Amino acid sequence: MTHITSLATAVPPHRYDQGEIFALLFGREHGPDSKARAIFERSAIATRHSVLADPGFILANPSTQARNEVYVAEAHRLAAEACRRCLDNAGLAAQDVDTFVVVSCTGYEIPGLDLTLAKELGMRPDVRRTCVLGMGCYAAFPGLARARDAVLAKKGSRSLMVAVELCSLHFQPGGSDDHVVSCALFADGAAAVLLEGEGSLAVVDAETLTQYDTAEHMTFSLTDNGFKMFLSSYVPQILGTKVEDLLRGLLSRNGLSPADVRHWGIHPGGRKIIDHLQQGLGLTDEQVASSRRVLRDYGNMSSPTVLFVLDDLMRTSRPKPGEYAVMMAFGPGLTMEACLLRWGHGGRSDLATNLL
Repeated sequence: MTHITSLATAVPPHRYDQGEIFALLFGREHGPDSKARAIFERSAIATRHSVLADPGFILANPSTQARNEVYVAEAHRLAAEACRRCLDNAGLAAQDVDTFVVVSCTGYEIPGLDLTLAKELGMRPDVRRTCVLGMGCYAAFPGLARARDAVLAKKGSRSLMVAVELCSLHFQPGGSDDHVVSCALFADGAAAVLLEGEGSLAVVDAETLTQYDTAEHMTFSLTDNGFKMFLSSYVPQILGTKVEDLLRGLLSRNGLSPADVRHWGIHPGGRKIIDHLQQGLGLTDEQVASSRRVLRDYGNMSSPTVLFVLDDLMRTSRPKPGEYAVMMAFGPGLTMEACLLRWGHGGRSDLATNLL
């Protein structure tokens, strides 16, 4: 069995409310009664973080190269901050890590973040590194799977996984309603988790479901001026109708039903996604409260977001030994990922966390 033994998050210092972002991107062309303004106001997001001290950078419609240069510097800094906190929480050094997994989709460099971070953090030269790129909001799950496999393969080994996304670098003013939806949701953040063979939070099982005929509903396309984000308004309905298929195998093969799971960590891809999944699964307001809080305070940070939800859930729901949690995230494909967690005794008495 593999266990999550430490979790830490990091966000950029620059925090903006929804009104500021709307005014910057769309205020000059959309009036007070516009559909674009309504999309922002109904997002259930109060604030978001960005690496941009001057969000006016976006108004110049910078090139992909210019945006990526900011990504290379700032993603490195933010990911390193999350990794250091995660290791400090566990009382470990970077030299204690055997496998290092980096998850991201909002920028690119060679050598990659896996190498530059390993060097800065002081990891051993023989640390095994993996980059999970281009998978979007659900990518923390493939990252966890790689980290988990490494722990299972060698007794006593440790894996560190970090997810970092700088979505705000790819905002673009103007565009269609679906483009407005993307600009109203996404933000910047990073989260790191440590996996070991023993601990108090076991990763029991995982499941993946991809709807190949809906791939065009969520895309992130490279252009001469950054990535163009597209999120169809039909995504919440699609997820709401398919989530039972995702969970059926995961829970049944572990002798469980949804009623046996007290804790739910739904990736807050947007307010309507939470609404549809809460209704489809028959969850209480309390069971989706962590997802709504993270959406409100941080927006959708793509791959790190579900780990922010897990941290909030643990701090506010106070799970007891023997209780289960289902974590879920969704992204391009449409791809749905879920994992089953169980709290128990053994190893560290409490999972070390630190959410800003």
